[in-house]
Amino acid sequence: MINSYKNLSASGAVIPGEGVLESMYVNTTGSMILYASPSAATNTGKIISTAIISPAIGYHCLGHIHATAGVYCSISNGNTLNVTFHILNS
Repeated sequence: MINSYKNLSASGAVIPGEGVLESMYVNTTGSMILYASPSAATNTGKIISTAIISPAIGYHCLGHIHATAGVYCSISNGNTLNVTFHILNS
């Protein structure tokens, strides 16, 4: 497995295909929804929570979320959320 990191301050793909979402570090807080899909066009189901979450600044272990089709992060317009995701790819 290869460690990689993805920083987002606007909506975008966290993992474009299969991978494992390990953790996230929130640099500035705001709100987001994580979807079990690789893009906004294919949002099929929510992961991590069933609603919009507003994580506190700091490190958050996500417990090895295995994404078979990818992960997309939706950050609402006007938010100041800046988050770095830790990903394991094969």
